[in-house]
Amino acid sequence: MAEQGNGVQDLPPDESRAHEAIGVICSFTLLAGMTVILRVYTRFAVVRHSGWEDLLIVCAMIASIGVGICQGIETQYGMGRHIEYVAAVPGMLEKQFQALYASIIAYNFGLSFTKLSIMLQYLRIFASKSMRRACFVFLGVVILYGLWTVLTAIFGCIPIAYFWDRSIDGGKCLPNYILWFVNAGLNISTDFSLVILPLFGLRRLQLPRRQKIVLMAILTLGGFAGVTSILRLYSLYIISRTQDMSWDNTDPAVWSNVELNIGIMCASLPTLRPLIALVFPRLLPSGRPGR
Repeated sequence: MAEQGNGVQDLPPDESRAHEAIGVICSFTLLAGMTVILRVYTRFAVVRHSGWEDLLIVCAMIASIGVGICQGIETQYGMGRHIEYVAAVPGMLEKQFQALYASIIAYNFGLSFTKLSIMLQYLRIFASKSMRRACFVFLGVVILYGLWTVLTAIFGCIPIAYFWDRSIDGGKCLPNYILWFVNAGLNISTDFSLVILPLFGLRRLQLPRRQKIVLMAILTLGGFAGVTSILRLYSLYIISRTQDMSWDNTDPAVWSNVELNIGIMCASLPTLRPLIALVFPRLLPSGRPGR
């Protein structure tokens, strides 16, 4: 930063991006919540049959709400403001990082639950041995991915409090930015794999052409989650090079929230087929509501 002629640092304006972040976070959390409510209604009131995949997506939604709450707390303690003003208040940055720590854990739980829900949904849809074998293999990959991301989020620093309090003697952390980039890469890979995998099985489903096209379009919407993952990865790159973390951390926080909620919506949209068939019978005739 430049210095003024009187020797006082030329500080950036004391502005905040918190209202922008809160607006996006609330909007996408609300949209995902409405989609999950419609899913639960469809499974219990229309189809009258539910499965573990529905419970997992509800757990993912709870995690998403947790992420949003933690991010709201982060803004209360300076996320979206320039670091010079946040660091000037004793304990403020520490509280912000405590909320960040909790949000990272909830985020990884939410992503893992969402991906597991999608895999169980695929196992419900596809009956061919080859597709089910591929689904079981990828289910194992998703479980390992989930364990890795959640455990490294929780125990990335020893002791855990060292994540937000670097004054603790003897504390150690895994290299945060490297870990975030590795996990983001794994996340993007699994996102696009979840989009590609069902496209092979859809060709074998005994459905009218129009329904196949609609279902394929719904399933490929999952690609949006992959795109948001890439945008989040870029925001992580920016923050890895910043000196103004409390200001620049706003973008990774927002993209993390958007990514998780889009994933939940994409996981739930295919399950709304019976409800869509009920409301728009010409678009999707209700032949096999249980699927």
